[in-house]
Order: sequence, then structure tokens, then C-alpha cells
Amino acid sequence: MEKKLLYINRKEAEKEQKIGALAALRHIELLQPKEEELESLPEDAELMKLIGFTGAELGDFLSALRLLGLRVDYKCTETESNRSWNLRRLYEELREEHESMKRYQERKRT
Repeated sequence: MEKKLLYINRKEAEKEQKIGALAALRHIELLQPKEEELESLPEDAELMKLIGFTGAELGDFLSALRLLGLRVDYKCTETESNRSWNLRRLYEELREEHESMKRYQERKRT
């Protein structure tokens, strides 16, 4: 299966360029969202959806992001469930999941 990446960053063009360059080096197709879907997101929205990656490829790509100092909090792989979601729903689900994980980790520390 061909690897594809949907990456949206509405606040940091330089970071978007770096992630785009990393994807190009790894022969990952960058998907472009429809303008009307982009407009449904908050002005500071950032999210990443990885499609068609094996477990090893996913690990390698995420390691490369870390090595470059590029952090993306709202990220996921494509699933049967999220495949049909619009960008706004995907963003909201990722935001809720991220907040839940932060709360869980904070409780673990105390």
C-alpha cells in the first residue's frame, strides 16, 4: 500500500515545509485538504494523519520527526472509523484524545 500523509499546520509554515520535505525524502505522498475543510478548523490547528504505513514504517517516520525536533500532538493513523470523518471531526477527536492522555499522565505522576 502506498504511504500517504495528511499534515495541516495553520500557524507554522516552516514546520509544515520541514515535514513536507521529510515526507518527500521518504516517498510519502502529501495529501492536500479541500479549502472549505481547512476553513472549518481553528486558526492554530495542527494535525497529522498517516495512511498506509506498516508498524515499522510508522516507527521510523515518528523517530525521524523526533530527531528533527518536530512534535505533532494531534496525530493518528487511518482506521476504518476515521476514514470517512471530515477534518473538523478528526481534529476534535484528536484534541479530546490528546487531552485525555495528558490528564492520565498527570494523574500517574501524582
